[in-house]
Amino acid sequence: MVKTIFLINSFDRQIVTRRAMSSFFDSLSQTHEKEIILDFSNIDFISRSCADEYLKRKLNSKKEITETNMNNNVKAMISLAFLQFKRNMGISA
Repeated sequence: MVKTIFLINSFDRQIVTRRAMSSFFDSLSQTHEKEIILDFSNIDFISRSCADEYLKRKLNSKKEITETNMNNNVKAMISLAFLQFKRNMGISA
């Protein structure tokens, strides 16, 4: 079964601290569902550090996590964090 989680219920309109994202993933790991959809509706901003933490925790999660309704600002920050992550891993120039 797939579970949809609306991030606005956990973060308000901005996700700003690495610790908040870490706590969110700690609680997410306690859910029984293996497939999770994170709905970014009404999330206006994610900080660079949160985007980094999000990617690290998503990649290390035992859950299958997908995103929906992510605005362009959030997409851009996640992409920036992913690019830096790849550079740190020596994957891209």
